Parts: sequence; structure tokens; C-alpha cells
Amino acid sequence: MRFTQIGATIMQTTALTLLSSSILLVTSMVSAGDADQVILRLETVQAKPGELVPVSISMETTELVGGFDFRLTAEGNDITSIGWDGPLFSSGWTGWDTLNGDNSRTVSAACIFTEDQVDPGDHLLINAFVQVPDDAQPGSFISVGATDTWFANYFFDIGEVIVIDGGVQVLRSADFSGNGNIGPEDLGILLGFWGENDFADLNGDSIVDGLDLTMLLSLWGTQG
Repeated sequence: MRFTQIGATIMQTTALTLLSSSILLVTSMVSAGDADQVILRLETVQAKPGELVPVSISMETTELVGGFDFRLTAEGNDITSIGWDGPLFSSGWTGWDTLNGDNSRTVSAACIFTEDQVDPGDHLLINAFVQVPDDAQPGSFISVGATDTWFANYFFDIGEVIVIDGGVQVLRSADFSGNGNIGPEDLGILLGFWGENDFADLNGDSIVDGLDLTMLLSLWGTQG
């Protein structure tokens, strides 16, 4: 066993604090390009107005991870929390995340124990939970991006970060009738708009068709 439970917490907290100071020093001394490039990929998901939805963020690397830092934004919408769900954090440790005044969230971590490492590759890193506003317009897209990026491999060489932004596609509720339950009235409304790009386009692909019908039937008897 690496530490007792209390000792592990104290020692890891102390080590991470010291390492975060080292990161700042290394960043000022080492120019980008000494480590291989990494790709930070943000998922595109679908959600309805008012929903809280996880946006998965993965990192593709060719080297072991020493540390990273980036700022997440969702067009000013709330990023309520971070889920440290990737295999890099499977042993129970986490990084830091800080909510900023503009509703962006700064995420960082430093992996200092070799037993916490995972092989290089394309892995889930974290999940960022984005709150879709109640008044979000169906069919709109909320861009989720990462800026102010920083990455170091396990030897603290700095590498360039390539970001692929994602976001949230806002869908309509299937409760077209507004009675709080998905049923025959909603089915009739959807069929009435069949083949059109209109009110009953549930998946946002600009046409009411079998895909929308499947979505409605899967929600039958629910609030939509």
C-alpha cells in the first residue's frame, strides 16, 4: 500500500502543490515544441432546454502525461462541475478545477506517481457538465471550447495542444402539445409536419422524418 489513507492525502496534496509551482517555473523556461503535439477533443452532444449534459473531453497523446491546464467555455453558460472520469484518474486522484467570473472553468492536473499513469493513446480525460438554459432556442448550438492550453509530458517537456471544439446541439421537447406527457396528441402533431423543416424536427436535421418518429416513440408516456 503506497500510504496510509491520511498520509496519502497529505503527501499527495503537498506534492501536487509543489508540482504546480514547478509547472509555472517550467512554463516560463521551456518553449513549446520540446514534447510531441497532443490533441484535446471536445465532444458534440444533444440536449433539450433546461437539461444538464456531460460533454466528454478526450486527450490524444504519444507520451506519458506530466501535467495539463486549459480553460473551458460554453458561450457564457454554466459549466457546473468536472467529472474526473478518464482512465488517468482511475486510481482515485483528481486535478483542480476553478470556476471563473465569466462562467468559464479552469481545469488542471499534474500526474506525479508512475502507478497513476496510463499508456499513451486517445483516452477520455474528463467530463464537463454544461447547463443548457431553459430558454435555449431549439435548433441552436452552444459551442464548448478550450483556450489557454498547456501540456507537459512526464519529463516536463512542453508540447503544443491542438484543440478540436465541441458543443451542445439544442433539441426540441417531444411534448408538442404542452400537456406534460408524450402521447397521441404529440404523435398527431409530428405526423402533421411530416417531411417539413418545422416545429416537430426533434433531432435538428432540418426534416421531420422517421428519426424524429423514433425519438418520440422512445419517449412515449414520459414528460419528453
